[in-house]
Amino acid sequence: MNNVVLVGFMGSGKSTVGPILARLQNRPFIDLDDEIVKDAGRPIAEIFAQEGEDGFRKRESRMLQRTLDQDDCVVAVGGGAPRNGVNWELIRKGNRVVALTAEPAELARRLNGSTDRPLLQPDASTAIASLLQDRIQRYFEADLVVSTDGVAPEVIARRLNDRLASSGMERVPIEVPGSPHEASVGARLRPMIVSTLIRLGISGTVVVVSDRVVAEAHGAVLMDELTSAGIDAKLHLVPVGEAAKAMDTLAEIYEALAAASVDRAGALIALGGGAVGDVAGFAAATWMRGIRYIQVPTTLLAMVDSSIGGKTAINLPSGKNLVGAVHQPSAIFCDLDNLASLPDDEYRAALAEIIKAGVIADRAFFDWLSANLAALLGREPSVLRKAVVRAIRIKARVVASDPYETGPRAILNYGHTVAHALERAMGYGQLRHGEAVAWGMAVAARLSVISMACSASAAELQDSLLRASGLLGTRPDVRVADLIDALRHDKKTREGRVYWVLLRDIGRVEYGRAVNPGAAEAALAEVMGA
Repeated sequence: MNNVVLVGFMGSGKSTVGPILARLQNRPFIDLDDEIVKDAGRPIAEIFAQEGEDGFRKRESRMLQRTLDQDDCVVAVGGGAPRNGVNWELIRKGNRVVALTAEPAELARRLNGSTDRPLLQPDASTAIASLLQDRIQRYFEADLVVSTDGVAPEVIARRLNDRLASSGMERVPIEVPGSPHEASVGARLRPMIVSTLIRLGISGTVVVVSDRVVAEAHGAVLMDELTSAGIDAKLHLVPVGEAAKAMDTLAEIYEALAAASVDRAGALIALGGGAVGDVAGFAAATWMRGIRYIQVPTTLLAMVDSSIGGKTAINLPSGKNLVGAVHQPSAIFCDLDNLASLPDDEYRAALAEIIKAGVIADRAFFDWLSANLAALLGREPSVLRKAVVRAIRIKARVVASDPYETGPRAILNYGHTVAHALERAMGYGQLRHGEAVAWGMAVAARLSVISMACSASAAELQDSLLRASGLLGTRPDVRVADLIDALRHDKKTREGRVYWVLLRDIGRVEYGRAVNPGAAEAALAEVMGA
């Protein structure tokens, strides 16, 4: 898809701004009303007269589907088209949606004397007041809402061109019962954060939680975006990395929320990697018994893992993520532009979670990763976007079926039992989480072979892709005895027994498996060494 779709009331400027924007972006311009006229062979007024509004809307929906099946176009749709739920899904799917608005008096001035718009007859001002009230809420659900009052079409088009990415964007629905939301994946997503806050009805202060490194790279532009839209926003910094997931850091966020007088009309934005997302999300879950928050992950690992699913937590000396809550975000924005400055080692480490998604639930995705690994390692934009989207879809599907991890969601812990033990035994922050997960996957696969849960060839297939991704290189310097001790503190340990997620075949795992302690020790020794 990757179209720019202009929505808005009659006279808002779609047919004037659209062609200019299309020229700037070197895309074709399509006016949906013109397509309907060409298809019907008669003017819109005549379609209304002969078929009524219902007949026109059926034609409109059919032509909308046909038009949006094309790629890289600027499309202007009629003012009433977005009201239809099916139409709105089509408009949003894979496309950027821009709403052009104008004050009713300005619309009436622009439409004065128009005779070819049946819905404006017999009195334009009265019709505008009635129809606009019915449609305006939908317009405000667009990715960008731009007023055209007193601004030349050329200026509006140039502003839009500056803010809209030329590459595609995809939305992944996360249908958690009671808390449905979306993960948007693409570039130049910052304007969508503002429109989402407006759509959520956030009227209070917004606190952006980030760390020093991320704030220096991305904080100023986000804060400018928020304040330019009239949103009262404050920036609060936390330590870099796993040090952020601590009790004292959490207390400082609470103090920042109190100082900013954030109540339930306000919100929190987590701007950063997984550690920032975890501690900020936990603060949102517990401040005033829960406020809304938005995840803006700036690392590949956070995009495909920690930002999805609503798990929030902090660490204790006795274990990782032992204090936390499940609190779903209102929206997730995975802006791939943020990965440009991500160091290569961190990027490669994050591939463990993407590979894990294929290993646990999607053999076709695993095979696609194998075939496209060179392009993925080279950060080729379309391949990277597809990998992120498919990994998120897999996790979203699992999370939606089991939001509180009472059963099937446990498959997402594949590789994490040993990963968390490694992080605890070595000290949090000494090993990248993705690297720890890769070693944990290797141990889980080896244990699966020893326990006769899967073939050696399936385990080797997994490990080969991990190695080709630059993982499973130098073994972590840790004793097996220390790992075994750390395993006893895992959240999934019950009555002293560790329950594993084991590999059955690429694309299929089993959770809640108890194994012989000797088998687990043997797998650890084989993979991790003495």
